[in-house]
Amino acid sequence: MKNTYLFLLLIAILAFVNGYSQSWPDSTINDTVTELKGVVLDTDMKTALPYTNIYVRHKNKGVVSNEKGNFSIDISDLDNTDTLRFQYVGYKTRNITIGELKTSSVVYLKEEIINLSEILIFGGNPDPVSIVKKVIENKDSNYRRTTSKKQVFIRDRDYQDIDQFNIKYKKSTIAELDREMIAMVEEKFPKNFTSFTDFLGDLYFNKNQNDSVKFKIDPIRTVSLKEKDVADLEQLETIFENIFADTEEDEYWKVKSGIFGDKIDIEEEEPEPTKDTLKENERKVKYYNWKVRRQLGYSSLDDKDQWEFLHKTGKYKYTLAGGTRVNGEDVYIIDFTPKSSGHYTGRMFISINTFALIRADYEYAPGKTGRDIHLLGIGYTETQFSGSIYFEKKESNYNLKYFSFKQGSRASIDRNVALMKKRKRFLFDKKLKELKVGIFFSIIMEESIEYLVLDDEEISGHQFAGFEQKKTMEVIYVDQFDDKLWQGFSIIEPTRQMKEYKKQEVNYKQ
Repeated sequence: MKNTYLFLLLIAILAFVNGYSQSWPDSTINDTVTELKGVVLDTDMKTALPYTNIYVRHKNKGVVSNEKGNFSIDISDLDNTDTLRFQYVGYKTRNITIGELKTSSVVYLKEEIINLSEILIFGGNPDPVSIVKKVIENKDSNYRRTTSKKQVFIRDRDYQDIDQFNIKYKKSTIAELDREMIAMVEEKFPKNFTSFTDFLGDLYFNKNQNDSVKFKIDPIRTVSLKEKDVADLEQLETIFENIFADTEEDEYWKVKSGIFGDKIDIEEEEPEPTKDTLKENERKVKYYNWKVRRQLGYSSLDDKDQWEFLHKTGKYKYTLAGGTRVNGEDVYIIDFTPKSSGHYTGRMFISINTFALIRADYEYAPGKTGRDIHLLGIGYTETQFSGSIYFEKKESNYNLKYFSFKQGSRASIDRNVALMKKRKRFLFDKKLKELKVGIFFSIIMEESIEYLVLDDEEISGHQFAGFEQKKTMEVIYVDQFDDKLWQGFSIIEPTRQMKEYKKQEVNYKQ
C-alpha cells in the first residue's frame, strides 16, 4: 500500500527538487522438532556476524543470519546427521551437524586472511585503486541480465517520527478537498509510524530491456505489522485517485511551489480493483511491484552516491588487507576509508580473476552524512547509511544472493504548495481547478531492507511472457510478530526488537 498520508510531503519535495546492544538468542535452544535457532559470532571478538550464509549440505535449502547474527532454520525434513555449512566471506567455513547444534546454539567462525603471495602467481604489489576501478569497468560482463525466476524473502522496516505538522488552508476550487478535509488530514495525520513487512514470493525477470514488461511478482505470503489505523487517510488516497481519474486527454495535473513546478504523471492502464472491491486484507500487486523494483536498484551498483567508493575512487584511501578464497575463487580483501570529501568506510572482496565485487560491507564514516539541503523552506539531511551485499558465482555469471541496507534522514518543509488541474491551449494553458495550502512539518525517517534469494533458475522468454501477474495480493496483518506464521518457510530470523514490538492502540479525537 502506498504511504498516501505522506502525499503532500512528496508533492512538495517533487515540486522543489524535481527529481532533486546486540540481541542474543534465548539461552536454551528451541527444542521443537521443526525449527532450530542459534547465533553466529566471531571467534576472537565475540561479535555478531550478520548475513552469514547457512546451507544444508547436499540439499537445495538455506538461510542467512539476521543483522544481529541470529538464524532460524526449518529442520522438519532433516535429521541429526544432516550438516549445516556456515559460510561468511573472509572467514573459515564450518560444517556442523544438526545434532551438534541442538547441543550448542552458538556458532563461532574464525577470520581467514591469506597473504597475497600465496595466491598470486606473479610477484609485485597490486594497486588497490586500479583493482577497485575495474569493478565498474567489468560490471556489465560480470553481472549479466538473465530471464529468470527467483524465489526471494524481503523484510522491509519503516520508522517515521514527525516533530511538527501543520497545514494552513488557503484556497480550493476542488470540491473534494475543502477546508474540512484539509483539517481532517492535519488532525489525523500519524505523528509516529512503525511498519514491518515480511514478503515471500517469486520474482520474474526479463533480460530483454526493450520489452515493455521487465519484471513481475508472484506473492506466496506477506505478513505485515502496521502501528496505526490510517483508514481516514486511505479515504484521502481514494479521493486523489478519483480526482486524477477524471482527467481528459487534453488536461493534466501539476504541483507547484513558488517558481518550482512539475507535472504529475498519471499512468493510463486497464482498470484495476478499487477500494470498494478490494477486501480488507488485499492490496494491489502493482504497488508492491514498483516498490521492489525501486529497492533492487541498490544491487545494480549504479547509484553513484550509495556506491561512491566504486565510482569516485579519488575520494578514498584503499588498503590491500590480504586475500581469501570464496567458493573456490581467490579474492582481494580491500579496506577503504574516506578522504575529506568521501562518505563511507568499509571492506570489499573483489575477484582476482574477473574483478567482480563479491561482497561489500560499509557505512557512513564517523562524522559523515549524506546529502544536506537547506534552501527556500526545504530541509533534508541523510543522517545514516549502512549497506551489505553478496553475489555468488554461477558458471560465468555473478548472481545476487542477498543485500541489506539501512538509511535514515531528517526532512522539513515550510512552503506554500498548489495542486492545479490545467487544460492545454496554444499559448497559455487554462487553469481549471486549484488547491493552495501552506505546509510546515519536520520528520525523522528510517528505512531498512533485507533481500534474500532462496532459489534462482533461468527460464525462457516464453515462460516469462506466459506468467500473468495477479491484480491483488493477500496480506496477513498482525498486531505482533508470531513465528508460527512462518513455520515451514526459510526466512531471515526476526530481531528481538521485532518480536517484542506490539501494535499500539490509537484513539483519534472525535
